[in-house]
Amino acid sequence: MIAESVDGCITFSSLTLVAGWPKPPRQWLSETSYVVMPINLSSNYWGVIIVEITFPTTLTVYFYEPLHDHCYRKELDNTWDYQLRPYLEKWHSQSGSKEPFPKQIIVKWIAKPSQPDLKCCGVMVLGILYAYLRNTHRFERHRVTEAYVSVIRLRLAWLLLCTTKMIPHSKKNLKEMQKTIQEISKVLLPQ
Repeated sequence: MIAESVDGCITFSSLTLVAGWPKPPRQWLSETSYVVMPINLSSNYWGVIIVEITFPTTLTVYFYEPLHDHCYRKELDNTWDYQLRPYLEKWHSQSGSKEPFPKQIIVKWIAKPSQPDLKCCGVMVLGILYAYLRNTHRFERHRVTEAYVSVIRLRLAWLLLCTTKMIPHSKKNLKEMQKTIQEISKVLLPQ
């Protein structure tokens, strides 16, 4: 939702690292402005990798995890080195581009803001993602408090309520849902 309103932004699911990478998109990597990879670090904490693409010469890779913990940084680094970067290289080579893959890769750690508690990492990641994709870095300059996080949560809820599109289920999906409900009922309800 935050990323889909930005032209040329590709966002991967956080499940990609577990379920496997999709086929590379049909568009050229050079037609992409940003690649976003949210990551569930150590299965209990959120971070994100944002790749800004300035073709043909430069990729700028931004890493963010709001606790600024060394072990999480290593996990983000490894995800970039061994998964996301090779995927981008594969995508670029399969697209048939005549330009070489960018040689200059600038890595930047986003140092601010830090999260004020141990439970708002997801909100912090969404906040930094919103700021970077919209090129407004005010979020970095704020001292984030628990009250500030509450306001961000309310804004995100408003964004969800105002921008979510309802898509009716297909007849096929409705039939499958009915089958699932019947199967669950057989197991859970006494006969």
